[in-house]
Amino acid sequence: MRGEGAVVRGWDGLVSSALLGTERRPARFEELPPKIQEELGEGGLLDAAALATLYKRAGRTPLEGLEPLPAAAGEDRPLPRPAAIRRLDAMLTGFQTTALGEWLRAADERGWGVPPEHLPALADYARGRVQYRPLVVKAAGRRASWLADLNPEWRFLHAAVVESNDLRIWTHGNATQRRSWLSSLRHSDPAAALEALREVWPTEPAATRLDFLGLLAEGLSPADEEFCEAALDDRSKEVRRAAAALLARIPGSQYGERMAQRVWSHLLISDGLIAVTLPTRLDASMERDGIDPQPQEGIGKRAWWFRQILAAAPLRASEPEHLHMEVEGCAPEVLQVAWAQAAVREGSAEWARALLLADAETGNRTAELLRVLPPEEWVPAIELLRARTDVADLVGGLPVPWPEELSVAILDQLAKAGTARAWARLASIAARAVPAAVLNHPITREPTGEEDTWRRRLVETLIFRREMYEELS
Repeated sequence: MRGEGAVVRGWDGLVSSALLGTERRPARFEELPPKIQEELGEGGLLDAAALATLYKRAGRTPLEGLEPLPAAAGEDRPLPRPAAIRRLDAMLTGFQTTALGEWLRAADERGWGVPPEHLPALADYARGRVQYRPLVVKAAGRRASWLADLNPEWRFLHAAVVESNDLRIWTHGNATQRRSWLSSLRHSDPAAALEALREVWPTEPAATRLDFLGLLAEGLSPADEEFCEAALDDRSKEVRRAAAALLARIPGSQYGERMAQRVWSHLLISDGLIAVTLPTRLDASMERDGIDPQPQEGIGKRAWWFRQILAAAPLRASEPEHLHMEVEGCAPEVLQVAWAQAAVREGSAEWARALLLADAETGNRTAELLRVLPPEEWVPAIELLRARTDVADLVGGLPVPWPEELSVAILDQLAKAGTARAWARLASIAARAVPAAVLNHPITREPTGEEDTWRRRLVETLIFRREMYEELS
């Protein structure tokens, strides 16, 4: 490179001048690259040598036309105490990292901000962990878009730009910004969000249509029926099935009525007997309504079709008492699994309770049915179900934090447990799920042996979380 040759010649001249003396060999600064001459000004030999040394070590010629980064917008939130920030540091460097999301939520709820120097590390952490992204976006605040522009891998931070009154985000924003804009508008004005989606729907790629359609799930209402009904004719199979799933959740929809009519064309209840006539073929209208023609393993094709129809039909087409009737024409499990799926979809505590009490086949939805029950019923239901289902499987899908009653019951059980590794999974779940009010449970004050790994980790996590809340108070 021309710059390299110039600095080598200039450097050799400076060395000669230093060895021979400037009287015998005057320094010839004009042999140095122009950038060094410019910075040197009225400086002498030693100044020139210092600049030339830095120039050589840089390994490249200076970049031209660079402009400093614009300053990021500031934040108004105060920072928490130094102890809380040190705990954040520890989590970002790998200690008790699974509590990081809880720290961010707790800090936000208490009005604390995040030190700006921690935002790049948080963005890196959330880059491959989708569940943390909303928390990091919120923590970044007004700095989110500024950071998103610095690193392509932080583009998810553009989700912070959600001004639903700025139509330019919808028309010219990137994928993340547009999704965030539509989600925000869906919360504030569902009808306007639906109209915005309707206008762009034909020109969006299938993956985007599927993603945007999923945003309608929150606040779903009969006003969305016409749009979802039209989406049943979409050219993408995934979009069609997503639309069918949404229609099945809309009370009184034409889709639900079609499914109910199909159910009663194949099912007859008389004198305590449920007689089922399985469908013999899958017609075009059934496929349009999302019935999958290919059965799952372990079930016949015709039974599979009927199970899907019954699962998509409104539960009012059946009664919980039907669970105790004799079934003819198919295995009772076909009906039970379908009713369990419908109970989860509709959030019916009555049906969930009936299915669990009847020890019905739920198609691995026992934990989902438990979640449908009111929280005050969780403890007695778990006592009933634990004989046939692992407690960790039951509580692992419950929303966190758990109610205090359930939390105390599980920690009491773990306190009495032995050292068997079978308890490790339940302990790991409970360590993160119990609420702040239960973190001072007596188990945290009991001695733990070195061999008692799961118990020691449980206690350490509970204490860590308790101190975390104290620091953020």
